[in-house]
Amino acid sequence: MFIRHKPEPLKALGLIILLTCLVFASWALLHRTPMPAKDVYPYLLGISPELVEECNQDIQANRTAAWEDILAIRSTLSAEASRTLIAQLEHKSAFSKLEWGDIPGRTVKTISRRRDILIRYPFLSPGVYSFPVIGPTWFTDTFGAGREGGKRTHQGTDLFSPEGTAIISVCGGKVEQLGWNRLGGERVGVRGDDGNYYYYAHLQTIASQLAKGKRVETGQEIGTMGHTGDAITTPDHLHFGIELPNGEWLNPYPFLAVWQYWAQERMLAQ
Repeated sequence: MFIRHKPEPLKALGLIILLTCLVFASWALLHRTPMPAKDVYPYLLGISPELVEECNQDIQANRTAAWEDILAIRSTLSAEASRTLIAQLEHKSAFSKLEWGDIPGRTVKTISRRRDILIRYPFLSPGVYSFPVIGPTWFTDTFGAGREGGKRTHQGTDLFSPEGTAIISVCGGKVEQLGWNRLGGERVGVRGDDGNYYYYAHLQTIASQLAKGKRVETGQEIGTMGHTGDAITTPDHLHFGIELPNGEWLNPYPFLAVWQYWAQERMLAQ
């Protein structure tokens, strides 16, 4: 007589655990934020606020041209070499229909690639990201400077303003971290819609409407300037950091300089 044996309980449990792990791993793989190509952030962080200002002046004189077209051209070619191409854009020529003249094909490919980056990653575009501090502030580039006698390095930018100054979210996203830690004191961590993690530390207060998992919008107040955590003996300031999905911290200073420029432009336009 053939006897069918029932699966052993431990084997069945192990199979269930394995299948559950596979499901979660598949879900994480499908929903993870893809890392940008290696040329994306070096290019974006290398664009100076002075160049952004020059391109904004070109846009003001030529409102038919796309911002990304002008910035991609001006960030690759000299002002003189860019003039003919921008003149074509002024006459409503599409980027795809530009006549490049004697500009080498390799350079044309570089401009096209940079245009694609600017469209997909609009960190420098007007009105997309906000400067995190409302009102006058002072900051300089100290990214990578030693801290605690060289035990660690500074992974952000410090922005100095009086205690109680409003701090706003630079982009839309969800609150991922909230409250006190040893170094950051009262801090807010937002997972931006772009996949990056935005870190706001040393706050005096955190906005009462914030909660982990709750959405915040660009320009929404998230707290006030302070000197909590390891900044207890320093002047009031915001430590602002940007972490990529792979755990690498970016130098936020170039972006902050551009966002401050756009904030000042908006104030002048009001």
